Amino acid sequence: MDFKKPKVILAGLAFLAALVWAFTFQKPDNNLHLVFCDVGQGDATLISYQSVQVLIDGGPGSKVIDCLSENMPFWDRKIETVVLTHPEVDHFGGLVEVIDKYDIGQFIVNQIVPSSTEAGFWELRQRVLNKAAEIHSPQAGEEIQIGQVGLKVLWPKQKLGDASLWQDKKADKQAVLGATSIGGDLNDTSVVLELSYGNFQAILPGDISSLFEGQLSLEDVEVLKVGHHGSKYSTDNQFLDKITPELAVISVGKNSYGHPTKEVLSRLTEKGIKIARTDENGQIEVITDGRTWNTHLQKQF
Repeated sequence: MDFKKPKVILAGLAFLAALVWAFTFQKPDNNLHLVFCDVGQGDATLISYQSVQVLIDGGPGSKVIDCLSENMPFWDRKIETVVLTHPEVDHFGGLVEVIDKYDIGQFIVNQIVPSSTEAGFWELRQRVLNKAAEIHSPQAGEEIQIGQVGLKVLWPKQKLGDASLWQDKKADKQAVLGATSIGGDLNDTSVVLELSYGNFQAILPGDISSLFEGQLSLEDVEVLKVGHHGSKYSTDNQFLDKITPELAVISVGKNSYGHPTKEVLSRLTEKGIKIARTDENGQIEVITDGRTWNTHLQKQF
């Protein structure tokens, strides 16, 4: 009698059952999932609606991959849109591995390079160009529509930099750098997005400072991703009074900058805004059907 054959069949049935269970468990629902990944001192935000995903920034390293693996179905290897808010390593570092592991439909990024070139930026640029993803430079007023989910660009007011940065993967590095480099504060070049789904709104401001927050065309929102990891130079009282969020999410890790600062925490607390932090709460997920919303914290307060 062949005792191995029944074992092989049982193992195959067990594997099939596990596959069916995993598919059922990870089957997309009709809610919007807004996930603030725990990536340390940096930003990575995943927007997931049914079978479509948008990733905004990738944090400084590989922790974003864990976030994607946890929040995307195992069979889904495509991210429809990746947004790089601005070219600083705490926002783009993890995108190198993301681009290696996933198919990217569209890459939204300003056409600028930091004048003091960030380590790893040219590697990211080459990976994006090799991937042959559609590259788009945004400006205020544009909208990205994902079914019933809308992403509106609020900043910058016009396209920044020079298209030569992303047009030719064989272009001379120094020539491209000369045409597209930008001095000053890179934070204020951040791509700022407003997310809307039914009656739910959230603002995702990158690292933009209070100097420009007041120029954003905004009304009330339910959720604010606090700018610049809680820097005292962002999220001022005037801005908070304008948008009146119920929840403020701070994406932050161990750092030497004092983020989030006591000034920002005091402003939020004094206005009765609930605060969630990735350094204390781990991954933060907001789930909404467009009418009501709730928050899931990896680690409770």
